[in-house]
Amino acid sequence: MIPAVVLMASPLGTGTASITHAASKDGQVQKVETKAETRPTLRKGSRSSYVRDLQQSLKDVKYTVGVDGIFGTQTQNIVREFQVDHNLSSDGIVGPMTWAALDENKVERKQFTEKAAIAIGTKKLGSKIVFSGDGRLLKDSKGKAYYLYKAANKDWIDQGGTGTIGWFHIYKDGRVVEQ
Repeated sequence: MIPAVVLMASPLGTGTASITHAASKDGQVQKVETKAETRPTLRKGSRSSYVRDLQQSLKDVKYTVGVDGIFGTQTQNIVREFQVDHNLSSDGIVGPMTWAALDENKVERKQFTEKAAIAIGTKKLGSKIVFSGDGRLLKDSKGKAYYLYKAANKDWIDQGGTGTIGWFHIYKDGRVVEQ
């Protein structure tokens, strides 16, 4: 008797590829297509190499999460935090929109680094200011990426104070907006 094999196909996710416009070093804009639809929808209880990839991607963009391939409560909470930070529905489920936002964040972090953001902040607020933050690249309600930094005056710190002058959104276009 010949053994029978049954293959079942199930979709890995829904949605379409997203297009992110990325500027190369020579200044020309290129389209980067991300493949969110080729990755499965992940939720609490999922266990796979895709979960490990998700966790590593979150870690790469400065979210504190363990990388073990198990989508537990910690991963779900971090996914929700990422979704809130990027104006997505905060359901803790990683579908095409969350995958695409992670991909876009990675591209944008290469185009607009923390070092560049701090240079913009220093230019606008002065060389006596020090910046601190968690290094996350966030999205405002209009979809514009920014870093959130606490600004402190070095002189005030040297005199024993906290030095804090405020929290600022620093944008790639040079805007420094007090929160």
